[in-house]
Amino acid sequence: MLVREFLEIEDLETFRRVAEQSPLIIRRDPFLFAQYFAVMFFIKLTDLERGDVRRLFEMLRGKTVIVKNLVRASSIADFVEREKQGNRL
Repeated sequence: MLVREFLEIEDLETFRRVAEQSPLIIRRDPFLFAQYFAVMFFIKLTDLERGDVRRLFEMLRGKTVIVKNLVRASSIADFVEREKQGNRL
């Protein structure tokens, strides 16, 4: 299912409740993303207090995936071809 809606959550507790229902959490600084069905919820880490960010990371440690880079491709074949050519977008 393709995600088309991104909903921002401002408070830690609400994001935690959504994140508990998501199989994994995606971290791409300064954001954390949690998918719930066809909706992607996100929270901006720079808007939180340092202690709250630490607490959130501790709560979600076992299900957080840290994303190093984003690559846009229309298919796996397109992705492989772009990587061979070094054409990242």
